[in-house]
Amino acid sequence: MMPGGHLATSVALGGLAYASTGSQAVAAGCFAGGFLIDFDHYFDYLAFEKQWRRPGPIHFLRYYFTNSPKKVVLPLHSAELMTVLLAVILINPYPLLIGYWLGALMHLIFDVLVNGDYALRRPVLFYVFSYRAAHRFAASELLDVVTPAEAGRSPIREFFSWLPLQDRESIPETDGGFGHVPRTTNPNLELLEIKVDDRRYVEREELGDYESAHDRKS
Repeated sequence: MMPGGHLATSVALGGLAYASTGSQAVAAGCFAGGFLIDFDHYFDYLAFEKQWRRPGPIHFLRYYFTNSPKKVVLPLHSAELMTVLLAVILINPYPLLIGYWLGALMHLIFDVLVNGDYALRRPVLFYVFSYRAAHRFAASELLDVVTPAEAGRSPIREFFSWLPLQDRESIPETDGGFGHVPRTTNPNLELLEIKVDDRRYVEREELGDYESAHDRKS
């Protein structure tokens, strides 16, 4: 599920929790588990994708919406962590932790149902941390996704959507080569994000620069 879907369902769950229990802690926990759990995507982006030179939200969203990550560690998306938290809750039922667990459970169920339909090779096993570790957290072994051609063009709009883009037109692979080329309204101008090494990107507006930049890289 896209962030907008998680945001809406987390607000709804938090509201329902507050209405039924009167506990602000449970409601806040539901929101944290249902939506803020996705903070581990940003952690992966900085720590494992090594994109700390491009920490801004737009670059982060575009990176993920174009399915560029090579690693999917995601420590918070973990059946093992959920089991540990449940054990803690059974011993000490902290309201905030109860809410977090319920929100995270909802989040993971939606992820299995939605992401498993279009992106994951093994939808349930993907959320077992040890399973991802056994595959070295390699996205190429864990994911099976076709990136729509328009992915990443409007990252803010995509952020607030419920479901992934449905256009299945794929874009070229980006490993060691050129990244996604968004199209503009002017066919003679395109914003090209050219990968010149493993860590740095250069932006070009002139379509004619594409070939010359590729020649320089070669």
